[in-house]
Amino acid sequence: MTKQLWQFSESPQRLNDIAREVVSLRRENRFLKVGLIFCLVLSALPYLTGFQPTVIRASKVVTEKIEFVRDGKTEIVITAHPKGNGLLVCNRNGLPIAYFKGLDVGNTMGVCNAQGKATILIADTPIGGSVSVYNKDDKLVASVVAMSHGGSVITWDNKGNILWSAP
Repeated sequence: MTKQLWQFSESPQRLNDIAREVVSLRRENRFLKVGLIFCLVLSALPYLTGFQPTVIRASKVVTEKIEFVRDGKTEIVITAHPKGNGLLVCNRNGLPIAYFKGLDVGNTMGVCNAQGKATILIADTPIGGSVSVYNKDDKLVASVVAMSHGGSVITWDNKGNILWSAP
């Protein structure tokens, strides 16, 4: 005769088997509860101790400036260009290192010397582009210009006189 699981005989042997199974299930249940609590405490421990993640993901960041700090001192600052559409990168003394600027007719990128004066200027225009090099006195010394109808290379001396030119 087959018996269903929910049916049981009242024999002492069968009741002892059921009691042992209940005790075993209680032990297993207690072990799983302790394990779950341990896992929750372990996973929350970094946040409980004040840990802050170093990676921040965002789809959009709105800020006025970004500071790169080493040993509590600002090394580099990136801000909006004070004269319009662009970015300005400054050193720890607040002097420009480089800048990126969007203009109505094109874009420019400049690299500055230790005094904050532009030494290299790269520009694009609707008809071409140019690379210009300046000396420490802020005077133009070389220029390469490329346009849709041709280009040129020009060098100047310290007095502003053309030394060499090639169409």
